[in-house]
Amino acid sequence: MWFNNAFIYKFTKPFELSADEITNHLQDHLFRPCGSQDQLKQGWVPAIPGTEGLLHAAGNTFLVCLKTEEKILPSSVVKEALEEKVQLIQQERGQKVGKKEQQSIKEEIVQTLLPKAFSKSSRLYAYIDIKNQWVVVNSSSANKAENLLAMLRQCIGSLPILPLKPEQDLMLAMTNWVKNDALPSPFQFASDIELKALDEEAAVAKLKNHDVTEEEVQLHITNGKFVHKLGLVWDEKAKFVINEEAAIKQIKFLDIVKEQTDDVPSDDKLAKFDADFALMTGELNNLLNDLVSVWDVSSGEN
Repeated sequence: MWFNNAFIYKFTKPFELSADEITNHLQDHLFRPCGSQDQLKQGWVPAIPGTEGLLHAAGNTFLVCLKTEEKILPSSVVKEALEEKVQLIQQERGQKVGKKEQQSIKEEIVQTLLPKAFSKSSRLYAYIDIKNQWVVVNSSSANKAENLLAMLRQCIGSLPILPLKPEQDLMLAMTNWVKNDALPSPFQFASDIELKALDEEAAVAKLKNHDVTEEEVQLHITNGKFVHKLGLVWDEKAKFVINEEAAIKQIKFLDIVKEQTDDVPSDDKLAKFDADFALMTGELNNLLNDLVSVWDVSSGEN
């Protein structure tokens, strides 16, 4: 179990529910497959596929999984069926069909087509860390992350959290790091960077496999662009890209980390999952704490 993205949310009030208490709350919103007339269903499933436990614990870190099933109903199919139906009605009546009636007809068409539609399922993981008092969602989409948190809040009743961000403008801080070649330890520049202008044209420059301290990048900054996304290496253990909203994406833990669980038999899937999850959360939490320290230092410099 290795996260490749991280939206991080910090508790604003102490979160002290136990694993059993969280599990009991999740039981009230278990996943149920879509019925014939359902377009979307969501609910909690076991964190480890093939097991019964909804929640997987590694010390004071709790993993949960939200499953979503959605009926795939292309808008083009609905639109074509609607146009045919409206045209037929207009021919019979000799007058146009109003917007309100068209909407009603569209809803009927959707309900007719839903039982025949294919469905798509997805799983979204997150972990709650009691020690650090944060929630980390393995998603590249802010909307999907917020959706999982909304479901968790609905189950628990209260989830006082805010996105984990520095007090200062992160885009300005990243720009200064690159401009002055002054990235705080234990981070190093990777080879990906995206800059954008803040004027009306909002010109964007994306550079991959590129030394971010070279003259070309400096020229973009001189011409008024700011660093929007920045590739970083953490302590020679992981690579990732961070954006101006402090979302961490494209996380890749390096071999020096992953090989630490090589001695766990690969055929023992439960033990392997548990070892990888404990290792991953430990390293990711260390990365996040180092980021927070860097933010604090950068804030003090401004």
